[in-house]
Amino acid sequence: MSFYVFLLVLVSLCCGSAPGWSEPSFRSVIASVALVAGWTILCHTAARMMVLQVRRGHMRLRDASRMLEVQLDVFRWLGLPVVLTCLGVFSLAAWTREQPILESSMMLQSIVLLTPGITILLATWSAEHVFGVRLGLTDASLRNYFVSLWSGLRSGPVWLIVPTMMFLLLGDLAEWSQPLATGNAIGIGIAVGIAVIAFVLPWVVARVIRQEPMADDDRELISQWLERVGVRTVGWGRMRIVRWNTNGRLFNALVAGLFRPGRMLLLSDRVIDDLPRGQLLMVVMHEVAHVRRWHVPIRMAAVAPAWFVSIWVGSLFTNEAWGATIGGLCGLLLTVGTLSAVAYLTEWDADAVACRLAVKAGGQSEGMPATEAEAAGMMAAALGRVTAGHPAARRASWLHPSLAMRVKRLAKPPRIHLI
Repeated sequence: MSFYVFLLVLVSLCCGSAPGWSEPSFRSVIASVALVAGWTILCHTAARMMVLQVRRGHMRLRDASRMLEVQLDVFRWLGLPVVLTCLGVFSLAAWTREQPILESSMMLQSIVLLTPGITILLATWSAEHVFGVRLGLTDASLRNYFVSLWSGLRSGPVWLIVPTMMFLLLGDLAEWSQPLATGNAIGIGIAVGIAVIAFVLPWVVARVIRQEPMADDDRELISQWLERVGVRTVGWGRMRIVRWNTNGRLFNALVAGLFRPGRMLLLSDRVIDDLPRGQLLMVVMHEVAHVRRWHVPIRMAAVAPAWFVSIWVGSLFTNEAWGATIGGLCGLLLTVGTLSAVAYLTEWDADAVACRLAVKAGGQSEGMPATEAEAAGMMAAALGRVTAGHPAARRASWLHPSLAMRVKRLAKPPRIHLI
């Protein structure tokens, strides 16, 4: 799903400069609304058909659920051509650029560009919810319906869309300030704005996720591990430790925030409650390794060359709109390939560094790894545990190597590295 959301957002925004196939008018909006509405009806029709199959006894509930999941996945991916049709063929993107209120703001234009794709994504989640309601599997209240949709947004798209919107707003502010400021002032303003966004992002994340109190014993133990590897958990530059309430659905952990202060270590409820202490240590050290090795900034920087190529390809065309569109597609392909390669390398590096950090963090306590080889075994066990029952999580994805690939690299003899 993460790759799909990334592709959906990127494709939608890349269509912002797409040339119109016809004279843009409000008919572009009407045609786009009609197409997306039809797609929404199609998703719900599929859910209704599965419900009827179960009620008539033609299919078991488990089989119907799996069939609906496959169908909705197909509808999501086929939704990408629908988005391209709305923005390009129906000239919705060109219409957006000509509106008086929207033409001077990239952020406002992006809202229109993202609307068809996000609506299709919400339609598939809505169909899943309706399937559950009609078979008595979930609460039928309107409040629960909107909570389920918001939960889906909060678990994926929001994390990508909110930072993107903030950067586009920063670009708008720079554009609007050009008549009033010098080039140096604009550059300084952009740098300050990026720094502010980097510090504000953890605050946004804290408002998006659901937090819950953490047991004092768990907090004290994790704080000890972090302090032993040089990560402060008290004072001005501390890393906050947050228990992430997923209703027991997710095995997940991540660090939010590029810089101190404000950086947070998010550990899902299942990670804290279900993993043995040694495996929990490895998960924590894996996230610390990402921070210590600057993996997030490296991934961000790796994308830049692809977009320089995109700009160069666009400059080869005399038609500005076509140049921007084809250049954007080239940038998209290079971004996906580069980001995937760098993500694999940084994940393997985080696993290796986590093994070295874990020996230091464990403090020779009972159940903690005493050597890097023991830490590697615990890391492999932790990876197996968090992906148990989720075959898709064990397979390679665009941002993560497969479980087999990671375990194989962990089994290699440790080499000397600087942490």
